[in-house]
Amino acid sequence: MLRITRTFASSLAILAIAAAVAPVNANAWPLGKVFHIHPATERIQDARITVELINKGIISQDVKVDGRIYTVMPHEGLTIKAPAGTPVYAASMGLGHRSGDLLVAVTPETKGRIIYFN
Repeated sequence: MLRITRTFASSLAILAIAAAVAPVNANAWPLGKVFHIHPATERIQDARITVELINKGIISQDVKVDGRIYTVMPHEGLTIKAPAGTPVYAASMGLGHRSGDLLVAVTPETKGRIIYFN
């Protein structure tokens, strides 16, 4: 009986130490954010604009968005979500453009549009 008590006490001590060392997570509660105190603070509007680029060509093309290069496979698309004013450049040579050419600038007028290139 003494051995079981000692094992239980040491296990409980290890769990208590692990709980004290573990990082505190805001969603550690089993019900998550059901009873969130300030729900209005999470209603931050996303001001980014979504544009879809479609590669009509038969070879893969690279595009440069905000300094990052993405490869768009032939007859495939890439959905871009970026702030207004973000330019989208061609990062590889294609039939209708050279590397470094501006393909589209993300503006409120291009919101939700599909832009075809090859």
